[in-house]
Amino acid sequence: MLQFLGPITNIATTWLEGKQEKAKAKQQLEVAKVQAQVKRVEQEGSWDEKAIDASANRWKDEAWTITFILLIVACFIPALQPYISDGFKFLREDCPDWLSYGILASIAASFGLKSIAKLKK
Repeated sequence: MLQFLGPITNIATTWLEGKQEKAKAKQQLEVAKVQAQVKRVEQEGSWDEKAIDASANRWKDEAWTITFILLIVACFIPALQPYISDGFKFLREDCPDWLSYGILASIAASFGLKSIAKLKK
């Protein structure tokens, strides 16, 4: 009867070692995922900082801000409302995609927004 204990012990030992290796691999995978997320966050933060630094003392930011303010004010002036309406209708329906994306890219670069393309639908 003791003759069977050796092979059974070997099988149990091999099984336990396999479980340990699998658990170790799973843990390494989780660590790698966390490290990748940390790296991604650091890169995004670095991009945002560079965009903010690059936009310091730039007239383009001010030009876009003034343009938006003028558009908003014009919406409340009855004599200008037909022009505003026609302009937005053109941008929504007839404006070529390349121009729409160019406008969005210009605004994104000006204000340091990476995800403005998600707004275009």
